[in-house]
Amino acid sequence: MKGKLIVTGHPYAFPHYLKVFSYAPSENFIFALPRVWKSKTTLQLEKRSGMTLYRLHALSYGKQSFFGGLWKGWLPALELLLPYLKFKQGARVLYSCSEPNLLTTLSNGLAAKLWGLRYVIFTWQNVAPKQRLSGWKLRWSNALVKLNLRLADGVICGNQAAEKLVKLFRPELKTIVCPLSGVDVEKFIPGHSSVWREKLGLADEPLILFYGALDKRKGLNVLLSAFKNLSNSSKLVIVGKGPERANLEKQVVDLELAQRVSFIDWLPNDQLPALLNAADIFVYPSVPAGGWEEQFGYAMAEASASGLPVVATQTGSIAEVVLPEKTGILVEPNNANALRSALERLLGDPALRHAMGRAGRDFISSNFSHKKVAEKLYIFLNNFI
Repeated sequence: MKGKLIVTGHPYAFPHYLKVFSYAPSENFIFALPRVWKSKTTLQLEKRSGMTLYRLHALSYGKQSFFGGLWKGWLPALELLLPYLKFKQGARVLYSCSEPNLLTTLSNGLAAKLWGLRYVIFTWQNVAPKQRLSGWKLRWSNALVKLNLRLADGVICGNQAAEKLVKLFRPELKTIVCPLSGVDVEKFIPGHSSVWREKLGLADEPLILFYGALDKRKGLNVLLSAFKNLSNSSKLVIVGKGPERANLEKQVVDLELAQRVSFIDWLPNDQLPALLNAADIFVYPSVPAGGWEEQFGYAMAEASASGLPVVATQTGSIAEVVLPEKTGILVEPNNANALRSALERLLGDPALRHAMGRAGRDFISSNFSHKKVAEKLYIFLNNFI
């Protein structure tokens, strides 16, 4: 390759997302990432052998930061670093894993153009602005998106709906449908773990598992209502942190489910494979909320890679990750009866569970493994050298 690619963006502060680039030629990449990232936990970015990595200070971690959500992931030092990376290290492209409705993306784009770099951005957004916003917020968002897409030479779209929205703003723009990272199919593998079952006090009871953010968008209140009426002795484990934790715990008590439902605080990604190997079904009852719909669903992809059937909802871009009636069952969101029926169907049919689990493993390995995603990202970014 004639020049190098600069990769920036706060999602790659998470080691399990950054790992995708270990499947691409490392000598062609330069990384400029947050030294520290504050999310559910505080991440400290460590130096890595064989990787050209610049650890920079982020001035905003999102809405709760002083600079606010529009500056999420902003690395001011990057703009000063770009001329050095271009003229001394041969960089030709800046890939900013940052949404087109952020000022961070605009700042990166202006700096890229100032120093003559090609510019590629990323988006998950799968809901049209007019369905999420109104009034001055809609006008402001549209103006910012149009400007960022005007600065961009290409866009990596995390799902098919995101690509369609980009094309509405700028049809001629080069795009690809590809998530920002893949799934570690060498770590998330089918198997059986007795360790977690012993920790949870389980014998032969079927285990239904959810992990993710405990907020209203995940539909966990609907899941608990569905679980209450399941006609079996299955257990439910909910893993994660979020503002709905107290409400969900109260609902468990109100529904008299305390003996059947367990909560586990957030776990790092490398501890999830063993927990998935203790489960029989993975459930993800996501619901549309406030102009947001599920944009991909790494948890579902990891569950499928681990050989579990998935019960989820027909909303957002979930059907791109869970194939209906092949790798899982999709039901109408906010429908406890439909969710209960889907869970009962799988609980009562071990052969179907295993068939969907095998199909899920094959689908994720073929389409969303780190190796496959790295190949797609590398080929697309290489077009702009």
